Amino acid sequence: MKRRWGGCLIAVVVMVGGASAASAGCGDSPVALQVLGSGGPFGVGRASAGYLVWIDGVSRIMVDAGGGTFARFHEAGARLQDLRLLVLSHFHPDHSSEVPALFWPQRSIPRVAGPTGSQGYPSVIEFVDGLFESPTSLFRVLGTINDFDVATVDVNAEQPTEVYSADGITVRGIGVPHGDVPAVGYRVDVGEASIGFSSDQLGTNPAFTELVRGVDVLVIHFAASEAPGAPTSTLHAKPSVWGRLARDADVGSLVLSHLSQSAADAPRHTDHSMSDLPGNIAHLREHYHGPLTVASDLLCVTVE
Repeated sequence: MKRRWGGCLIAVVVMVGGASAASAGCGDSPVALQVLGSGGPFGVGRASAGYLVWIDGVSRIMVDAGGGTFARFHEAGARLQDLRLLVLSHFHPDHSSEVPALFWPQRSIPRVAGPTGSQGYPSVIEFVDGLFESPTSLFRVLGTINDFDVATVDVNAEQPTEVYSADGITVRGIGVPHGDVPAVGYRVDVGEASIGFSSDQLGTNPAFTELVRGVDVLVIHFAASEAPGAPTSTLHAKPSVWGRLARDADVGSLVLSHLSQSAADAPRHTDHSMSDLPGNIAHLREHYHGPLTVASDLLCVTVE
């Protein structure tokens, strides 16, 4: 299905289901986005955050590695030895907990990129070192067989940081506000195709809006509701904020991911996006009128 918006030609291919749908990845399209995990931290029926960028039918870039993404990665037919880059937005478990599982059976390691740290959170260098490379690392056996290449995004920098540039692929990141958590939003350019990844954020950093200006596809983490005083709104942008950001950045198409709801053993809240998904999308639609896809695990979006 082809759509035009803002001068961009977007082909959206939805692939929902298990291994039979995902065995071919996203096909042989020049550039495609695949959602490995479309859920939030509670993982109710969905894997947590994780995405693949396929280039000419090969999985080259992975963004985040939350709970459940290890299984989805292999269901999608991806191979770690094909990856050139793993970028991590921040170090909440629903974005990074399955990094050791990804690397466990492999000896081929891509570059790993992520944020600088803070008093309460590690930098990407400390994260990799704490898992793999120090004498007391939890998975130090992997550090003995792999030489990790790490790139850091200064979350306080005013300009984006380039973390990868080779073979017609450029990846840049910029710090985004997510409470007291150092977090990074990314832009991936492959030739003339472009994909933005919001990470978890409040949507209030103009530099991120500039970074993703004109992207063909922007993946937003649609975790909070529009409910007044919602606790999640101290960490996540409300739907109306996402609508204004997408409009102001003139993005070609939105993918709504990181869809959140309360776990069965947690208090029920009305501040999660899934508490009233149609209503929350309506708040976004007050400002943004372009193509929009609600993500599911293993969904593919092909950018042409």
